[in-house]
Amino acid sequence: MKRKWIIISTTLIAAAVAYFLTLNQPNKFRSTAQIATGYTTYDPVRLNENADNFQQETKFNNAIVTFTSPAVINLLSYHLILHDLKQTPFTVLSEEDTKKAFQNISKEEAIRAFQNKLDSMLMLSPSLNEDKKLLNILSLYRYDYGTIKGLLGVGRHQRSDFLNVTYVSKDPELSAFVVNTAYNQFIRYYGLNRDKTISQSVDTLKRIMEKKKQVLDEKNRILQQAGLGSSELRSNSNLNIISNLESQLTGERSKLATLQSDLRKVNQRLANIDSKPAENNNALNDEIIQLRVARNAAYTEYLKTNDQADYKKYTTLNDKYQQKVLSLRSTNENIKDPVADKVELQSQKTDLEIDIQSSTSFINSLEGKINSLKAAVASSGSNNAAVESLRQDADLASKEYIEAQYKYNTATDLGGLSVVNFRLAVPGQPAMAPEPSKRMLIISLAAFAAFFTTIAILIFFTYIDSSVRTPLIFSKNVNLRLISLINFMNLRNKTIKDVIANTYTSTDSEDTNRNNTFRESLRKLRYEIETSGKKVFLFTSTKKGQGKTTIIQALAYSMSLSKKRVLIIDTNFCNPDLTVQLDAEPVLEKIIPQNFDDRNLVEEIKKHSKDLGIGSIYAIGSAGGDYTPSEILPRENLLHHLQTLTSYFDYIFLEGPPLNDFSDSKELVQYVEGVIAIFSAQDVIKQIDRQSISFFKELNGKFSGSILNMVDMKNVNVI
Repeated sequence: MKRKWIIISTTLIAAAVAYFLTLNQPNKFRSTAQIATGYTTYDPVRLNENADNFQQETKFNNAIVTFTSPAVINLLSYHLILHDLKQTPFTVLSEEDTKKAFQNISKEEAIRAFQNKLDSMLMLSPSLNEDKKLLNILSLYRYDYGTIKGLLGVGRHQRSDFLNVTYVSKDPELSAFVVNTAYNQFIRYYGLNRDKTISQSVDTLKRIMEKKKQVLDEKNRILQQAGLGSSELRSNSNLNIISNLESQLTGERSKLATLQSDLRKVNQRLANIDSKPAENNNALNDEIIQLRVARNAAYTEYLKTNDQADYKKYTTLNDKYQQKVLSLRSTNENIKDPVADKVELQSQKTDLEIDIQSSTSFINSLEGKINSLKAAVASSGSNNAAVESLRQDADLASKEYIEAQYKYNTATDLGGLSVVNFRLAVPGQPAMAPEPSKRMLIISLAAFAAFFTTIAILIFFTYIDSSVRTPLIFSKNVNLRLISLINFMNLRNKTIKDVIANTYTSTDSEDTNRNNTFRESLRKLRYEIETSGKKVFLFTSTKKGQGKTTIIQALAYSMSLSKKRVLIIDTNFCNPDLTVQLDAEPVLEKIIPQNFDDRNLVEEIKKHSKDLGIGSIYAIGSAGGDYTPSEILPRENLLHHLQTLTSYFDYIFLEGPPLNDFSDSKELVQYVEGVIAIFSAQDVIKQIDRQSISFFKELNGKFSGSILNMVDMKNVNVI
C-alpha cells in the first residue's frame, strides 16, 4: 500500500500502451474446413477392424502432424504464390518489395520454378542459390513456412471423427482458399506416401515369405531323408492309424450286438409260425439269393485287401440286395400267407447270420491290425524323440510360412485398393464477418500483467532488501536497545538550525510533515538523554555515512531550545566534518588543561571554542589526521577534564570514527559516561558490523542505546 501509486501508474501506462498499439489493428477473417477421417465410424466395407481409443488418438495425432509438416505446407505455399503470380493476387506487394522479390529472378522464371516444385513435390533448400531466390519471394509475400504454420490450425473436433482445418488472414477469400488447398495437398502427399509405404511393406513381406518357404522346404527334405515323409502326410502315421482302427472296432462291435439281437427276434417269430406252404415268387427269391452271395463275397475280399474299391463294391451290392428285399415285401404285403412269412423270416435269419459272421471276421481282422501296429510303435519308441523334434520343426516352419503368405496376400490386396479414408465433409467458405476484436482482452491482459509484475518486483526487492529499515527488523538483526527513530531529512536549501527552530517554511505539505517528524524525533531523543543521568556522550557508528555529524548538531540545537548549554568536541580525527561544518577552530590537539584552574579552564574553552551564535552551543574542532587520540593528544589532554567542564556545560557531545575501520572510538570510551550507537536504516548489517555490535554489548552500563537514522517516512510508524 505504501507503493500503491507506483503499482497504479505502471498498470495505467501498460493499458495505455496496449491501447495505442492495437488502435489500428486490422480485421481478421477465419475460414474452417471439416475433414472426415473415418477413424472412429464403422464402415462394413473396410477390410480391417476399427482400432481402440489409443490407436485412434495416435492416428489423429499422426494426421495432424502430417497436415502441418513442412512437406504439405510447402506445397500449399507453392499454390498460393502461383495463384498470386498468375491471377488476381491475395497479397499485393509494395513497389519496393516487388523490386526486392524479382531483383535476381524474373516473374516467368519464378512461375516455372514454383510449378516444377509443385509437380515434383520437392522442398526448397536454403543451401541452393536458385531456391534462395524462391524462398525470398515466399517471405516477402508472407507465404513462407513459418508464417503459414503460425496462422494455420489443425485439430480434432472435440471427440468426433472430424478434423477442423482453420486459417486466419486479412482476406476472407484467402482464408477459404488456404483451407481447401491445404486439404487437397494433404491428400496428395498422404496418398503418395501411403503408396510408397505399402509398396515397401509388400516387398519386405514377399522376401520374408520366400525365406520362410526355403526354410520349410529344407525341413521337409530332412524328413524325407529320414524316411518319415513330409509333414503334410503325417496323418497316416501309426498312431493315427491305430486311433482310426480302434474307432472302427468300437463301431463294429456295436453293430455286431445289434445283429445278434435282431437274430434272436427272428428265431422267436419262426418258432411261433404254424402255416402251410405258400406259393412265392421263385424268380425274385433266386435273384435275392444271388445278390446276397455276391455281397458276401465282396465283403470277404475287402477284409483281405483292405482296399477302398472292394469296400465300395460291397456297399453297392448291399444297397441292391436291400432294395430287392423291400420289393419282395411290397409284393407280398397284402398276402397273408403264413408260408410266405416263414420264408421271409428264414431269409432274414440267413442274412443276419451272414452279417454276424462277416462282422465277427471284421472285428478279428481289426484287432489283429491294431495289435500289429502297437507292436511296431513299441519297437520304434527309442527313435520318438528325434522324430518328434524333426516333425515339430517342420510344423513350426509350415505355420510360419502360412502366416507370412497370409500377410503378404493381405498386404497385396490392400495395396491394390489404394483407398484413402479422408473426405472433405465441409469445404471452407469465405467468412461473412471478421473475427471478434480481442483489443479489450489485450488491454486487460496488459494491465493485469503490469499490475501483478509490479507487485512481484516490489515483493522481490523487499524480500532481498536486508537493510534495517524498520524497528522490527533492527531489533531482530542488531538486538540493541533503541532509544530513538529519526526520519530521513533532505537538508538541501535549508539549515538544521532553521528546521529545529521551525523558522523554515515550505509550501510542500510532505516536506513540512517530514520537518515536524524530525523535530519530534529529536525531542524524544533529548528526553532519553536528559533522563539518563549522564552528561558526557560519545556518538559513534559501525561504518561511515550513518549521520553522526547531523544528529549531534540537531540534538545540540534541540538542547539549546530547552535552555541547555552544550559543548561539541570533534574527536573524529580521520574525518573532522564537525570542524568543517561548524567552522570551529582546530585547537583540540593544542589545549593543555593543566595550565589552568577549573574556572579558568571553562573560560579558556569558551575562548578557543566556536560559539554558534546563540550563547548555549560551543564547538571545539580538530585538525584531523592519520592518528588516534592516544597518539596525538598530550598526556594531560582536555578529555581528562570533561567532568570539570560539566560544571558549566549541561552536556558534552563527542563524535567518534566508525568502529569497523578505526579503533579511535574504543579509546574514547574511557573519557565519557555514555556511548550512543547510530545506524542508518538504509544499510545492511554485515558480519563485520556484528563484531562492532558485540563491542557495544560489552560496554554494559556505559552503552546508553542506539539511534536508527534516515528512516523512510513510510516506515516511521512501522513497529
